[in-house]
Amino acid sequence: MSLILLVGVFGFLYRALCPPPLFANDFSGILRLNNGDHVQGHFAASRISEEETPAIVNWQNAEFATPFSFPFGSLASATFPPPSEINATQGQFALELPNGDRLFGNIVKMGDPLTVSLAGGETSKLPLAMVRQIFRWDDSRAVVFQGPGPRDDWESNGQFESWTDSTGTLETSAAMATIFRDLQLPKLASIELDIAWEGKPNFVIAVGVDPDSAEHTWADAFHIEVWDDDIVAVWEDGSLAGVESIAKLKDIGNRLQVTLKIDQVKRRVMIESMRGETLTQYTLPIKTPRVAQTGIYFRNIDGVLRIRSLQVLHATDLSSKPATPTKASQTSDETPDESSVGVSVHLSDGESFQGSWMGIKEDQWLFSVGEEERLVAADQIMVMDFLHAASKNPPEELSAIDQLQIRTFDGMRLSGRLERIDDQSLHVVAAATQAKVAIPTSSIDTIDFQSSQPLVPSQRGQMRLELDGTRLHGRLLDAEPDSQPTALRFETSGAAPVVMRPNIEGKLTLRPKVETTKSATELRIERLQKIRQAAQRQNNLQRAAVRRAPVQQAKKPGIWNVFSKVFDPKENLKAIAGRPIYLKTGEVIPGRVISIDENEVTFESGMTQKTTLPREQIRAIHLSSIGSEPVIDTQERERLLTVPRNRKNSPPTHLLIADNGDMMRCRLVSLTKENAEVESRLETITIPRKVISKIIWLKPPIDTDESTKPTDKEAGEELATKKADVDPDKLTVQGKLLDGNRLSLVPESVINQTMIGDNFFLGPIRLPLANCEELYLGKRDDLDNPDDPHAIWQLVNAPEPIIGDSGGGDDSMAGTRSPLVGQKAPDFKLKTLDGEPFRIADQTGRTLVLDFWATWCGPCMQAMPVIEDAVAEFDPEQVRLVAVNLQESAEDIRNTLDRIGVSPEVVLDIDGVAAGRYQANAIPQTVVIDAEGTVTRVFVGGGSKLGEQLADAIRGTLAEPAEQN
Repeated sequence: MSLILLVGVFGFLYRALCPPPLFANDFSGILRLNNGDHVQGHFAASRISEEETPAIVNWQNAEFATPFSFPFGSLASATFPPPSEINATQGQFALELPNGDRLFGNIVKMGDPLTVSLAGGETSKLPLAMVRQIFRWDDSRAVVFQGPGPRDDWESNGQFESWTDSTGTLETSAAMATIFRDLQLPKLASIELDIAWEGKPNFVIAVGVDPDSAEHTWADAFHIEVWDDDIVAVWEDGSLAGVESIAKLKDIGNRLQVTLKIDQVKRRVMIESMRGETLTQYTLPIKTPRVAQTGIYFRNIDGVLRIRSLQVLHATDLSSKPATPTKASQTSDETPDESSVGVSVHLSDGESFQGSWMGIKEDQWLFSVGEEERLVAADQIMVMDFLHAASKNPPEELSAIDQLQIRTFDGMRLSGRLERIDDQSLHVVAAATQAKVAIPTSSIDTIDFQSSQPLVPSQRGQMRLELDGTRLHGRLLDAEPDSQPTALRFETSGAAPVVMRPNIEGKLTLRPKVETTKSATELRIERLQKIRQAAQRQNNLQRAAVRRAPVQQAKKPGIWNVFSKVFDPKENLKAIAGRPIYLKTGEVIPGRVISIDENEVTFESGMTQKTTLPREQIRAIHLSSIGSEPVIDTQERERLLTVPRNRKNSPPTHLLIADNGDMMRCRLVSLTKENAEVESRLETITIPRKVISKIIWLKPPIDTDESTKPTDKEAGEELATKKADVDPDKLTVQGKLLDGNRLSLVPESVINQTMIGDNFFLGPIRLPLANCEELYLGKRDDLDNPDDPHAIWQLVNAPEPIIGDSGGGDDSMAGTRSPLVGQKAPDFKLKTLDGEPFRIADQTGRTLVLDFWATWCGPCMQAMPVIEDAVAEFDPEQVRLVAVNLQESAEDIRNTLDRIGVSPEVVLDIDGVAAGRYQANAIPQTVVIDAEGTVTRVFVGGGSKLGEQLADAIRGTLAEPAEQN
């Protein structure tokens, strides 16, 4: 096959159209593996040796100190973000090759080979068997549409604002978001579509919609949908319907790149891959032609959808069949070297014909159409399909080697063998010609890898590393002390280990669930490569053994000697034994609490040498495994967390949970092996330790006046600041253990799959990976950890009641303005002054009057006799008065009632919970509740009219049921 001057073609094109990147090493793309894994980064210097088996491609991620070295056979594709500006490709025509490659230039001479020239004067000869189509390009001006273009050029019937425009890509994550545009689609159109998604895709793309009625015409147009695990082509026309599969989701990752060749009038469609492979084609058997529409429509049903590229070109009749070639006419000034070739031609005025391409005469092309010859101006040619059986086979010497196809942002496609990679370019030997081409990385849109020996790296039994833009399966290797820049080395299947940088942020799942569904191709590849992979794994193990030099304990005496028994399984079991000790920074240490005094918590744990911690840094401790997390209703929890007015200066600090589920809020004074000493309501109580299951440190009220002590969040932030000050440039790892415990450390080494290092205030730590569920890499904000089971225990100050006004006066609307009126009466459970239980829910069947009051409230003392007299007018079997005292002692209440000479039934709202539910921010407040439990009136304040208004409200409440009957 001729190679004449093709090097000049490729070299000129990429020098002219693809300038070197300004920041090559910062250019970030996504490299995808055959097993579905992917990693963000950019190509690193690689030299691909033909003798090397397998060939290795290096890829650098910014969070690793060394590049990944992937076997070529394990690679599926690489994609890169578009630049801010894409230069137009030069050339009068574009030439499509059978393997999907595309070249640009001018046609100089018809013959076999075909002579092609570039604007720079360099020429190339291309065998006709390598060409399947020529279409007009005119430096990309002949393109009908190139986009997607700015968002403002599109329209939407709904959530238009949910679409964003970023560097030429339209994107949405909104469900049911639609967008459409008039693309001026020709009747015979070639549409190159490139879309991507995140998560499970669910979308509709309709081609040939009425731009003025897109929502009502998309279903009748040709459209692409997602059905379960398939991307399908759908076309309906009255009672006719056609559905064909385009691709399986598992086979294409998260991106669809296809060319749609569509004839709307005859209802014909052909869908091709970017390599020129026909994915599906069909024709609806309609009897009469249909009207062609010019718009396109996108609907994102769910997930994230991105429209990366959309290009519309002219196409030829999809029903074209090969014609019998004839000899060139002797009337032409130039006689072709070989036989003429059958073609199907589509002209700019819409005319189409089939014939034989005979030659070129100046700026006109000569065709033989039937018995006649026809000259057509070159600038009238829109599309010309070659009707011969073009060869798709590469040269024999390239058929058994690893190849790739590179697609650039300006429309170039090139297949070939990767020779080497440097800082700025990929150097490729073209498959069709073996010409050497340098392609700048800044120009590359997509690379598809095709290996002669494909590999599917196993995910089974591997750890899963998840970073921003990266998911890889592999394993964490042992590493010696003083490993630089960190002690964490990660190895993917079949690749050399890479070293993590301190700036890495992500998660390592140690025993992930692996999807077992595999395609037939994957199963076949696995069977064919089983022996080879086993040998490779053995080689890796041998190399790893050589790299693991004997450990020199003298290098790290402080840490190394502490864990000299790290290889002993019994020591590992001891390390994770104990009950969890929760810290405010998110750490959860397995251990045993020995004692607690006013300043410190003394404990022992097999995971750290430290034996004491400041008690203000503790979140909770578990003393036994008998008790479980108590199940309490909302009212009880609200009561436990509400701080009454008279205890704002000394709120409770701890919650004790007994083995039987009983709870007590208090202030913990001390804990010994036998007893716990606590203060509750100014009393000191001794409780046997054996009955206590858990002790929880209550979070102080946010609006506390006790400014001398730091709040819970401030204490945690202080620790976080201390942590950052101690290790500003070191990698922090937090291990989540299988039992829920959490420990953070700066790893110094990994020995026998046990991570060893320092915690910023616990000191030396060891973390057996066998007992971990996940490792969180990088700094984490643990103050608001969503997994914290104690986050709900936040104290709240009870509302501070104020003295209400003089009452409603003569206002006829008095008592009806509260938002509580007409609503179900809020429930509460309190005790009476005599210790009997009282609950609102138990009072249905008679009218209930609640009087919210306090002994220090003068208007309350004046209103109480008036309220008693008003209620006394009614039958006590029908109306009950209950005085709800706000946060006072029983002794003060009794003394006050005796002094003013009244004796209502009193319940004690010790914590102010009941007052909060009834919005009793101003007292006195009188609430009337009917027999069905609905609030009918709420009076705030006293005044001379209160008795009369209350009596009227009670009469009206009693009369309502009778009126309804």
